[in-house]
Amino acid sequence: MHDLIRWDPDALSDFEETLGRCAADVEHVREAVTMRARCEGRWGGDAHDAAGRQVALCTEALAARSDSLLRVRDCALLVAPRLRTLRAELEAIRSDAAADGVVVADDGTVRPAPGASPVTAVRAGVQGRVAALLAHAAELDREAAQMLSRELDEPGRAENATSLRFGGTRTEVPDLPGPPAPGTPPDVVARWWAGLDERDRTALLSGHPALIGALDGIPAGARDAANRALLGIERRRLEGVAAQLQAELGGTVFGGLFIDADAGLEQTAKKLAAIDALDEVLARGDRHLLALDLTGREAMAAVAVGNVDDADRVAVFVPGAGSTLQGSLGGYDTQVSALRDQAHQHLGDAAENGGRVAAVTWLNYQAPQWGWGLAYTERSPVSDLAAQIAAPRLSGFLDGLGASRADTPDITVVGHSYGAVVAGLALQQGADADAAVFLGAPGIGTDDVRDLGLSEGAAYLVEARWDAFADVGTFGGDPSFLDGLTHLPSGAGASATGEPLTAITGHSSYLQPGSTSSYQVAAVVSGAAGRGAA
Repeated sequence: MHDLIRWDPDALSDFEETLGRCAADVEHVREAVTMRARCEGRWGGDAHDAAGRQVALCTEALAARSDSLLRVRDCALLVAPRLRTLRAELEAIRSDAAADGVVVADDGTVRPAPGASPVTAVRAGVQGRVAALLAHAAELDREAAQMLSRELDEPGRAENATSLRFGGTRTEVPDLPGPPAPGTPPDVVARWWAGLDERDRTALLSGHPALIGALDGIPAGARDAANRALLGIERRRLEGVAAQLQAELGGTVFGGLFIDADAGLEQTAKKLAAIDALDEVLARGDRHLLALDLTGREAMAAVAVGNVDDADRVAVFVPGAGSTLQGSLGGYDTQVSALRDQAHQHLGDAAENGGRVAAVTWLNYQAPQWGWGLAYTERSPVSDLAAQIAAPRLSGFLDGLGASRADTPDITVVGHSYGAVVAGLALQQGADADAAVFLGAPGIGTDDVRDLGLSEGAAYLVEARWDAFADVGTFGGDPSFLDGLTHLPSGAGASATGEPLTAITGHSSYLQPGSTSSYQVAAVVSGAAGRGAA
């Protein structure tokens, strides 16, 4: 346990980079010796032949040393990201334990926190998670030692010389059941995850953080641990890509005029900025990274405030066109956090007696962009193609919120602008939601509210004064004129307790804290829609 805490994955990654450079240097020396030893025909005879044999032995030894350095580098490449995931899981265990009045000491022992008296089952459960974590750390140690021992003459010497010393008895690596493929129905994923023991789960989190973090149907705590580990891995990867592209640009006479390095560098810089934005929001506390995908043109993610694993009510906010993680996430997170607080106020005493609320900023799609985005159908805000692509992703996410739990929370999807189109299409595909609120919607993907599959009276619309976008009706007609949508106010008003609420105008302030529209959305989330405001 002490070693797991002490080891630094970032230092290991730096070591890996150093080994790679050293191996390259040794290889350059070998090539230079080989080249010079030929003497270009200016030496011959027995002495030349004997010298050639000695040089050959030397260059073979240099090649072996280079290969050995690369083997250790590959070992570091294996260990660093998985160690980072194990460390994230340890922090998650400690955080969960602290919430239950339990302390996990540095030596791995589990004891009640000062003044707390948790039940024995809680301590046993925490101790089991710690034991499973340490078992997988020992397995990682064994796997790394086996990789290195193949390079040594004495069998088992590497295990003694390079052991990570995580402690515990080494065990055989089990044949883990393969993770479901992306797009597997959340209920299938949930059954698969429930069938694993803690050791298997930790091993999968260590070995497949990108896949585990993206699977709908896995509990939020596990997805958060995997995605946070992936966030660090991706930062280091993108920083390496940026350095390489910058070097390519610096080595050309005309900069990026005749190569794509400049465009690639710009996109890489945007994704690094998106990671910075995620780090800033996650540092606010009580945040969970439920999705992370950097494979697209824009970085994508979903961030929750509050724990969706035990919340009774969950709001999922889908932003609209022009939204990016680097430019929008911080503001959106502030708004949904305030929305969650307001929903708790609506619940009143119920919030103190188990009426917990969580709120998610779901930017896990390629939101269309203005400007040059208008020239590409899949990027254009005036086309529904981006929404058609995004809808199944949102539907899977919403379904996964309930599938990952023994009980099902009350889910409200909140779509703003183009996000209303995404939400509407997802609901038409059968997404699991109990209510929907459309804000400044240019359409909801249908001209019949019954297509959304919601109970009567569970679909709401807010349209602010002077919001021109809300009247275009591009995607299924202007929702202002659709039967079955309950219209919520956005003008000045007062809360149920008499506090003044501000009016909003235009297209971008629907979730402004203290506004009537935000208050009304929170009322829907809490189940108290229409109460108080005039």
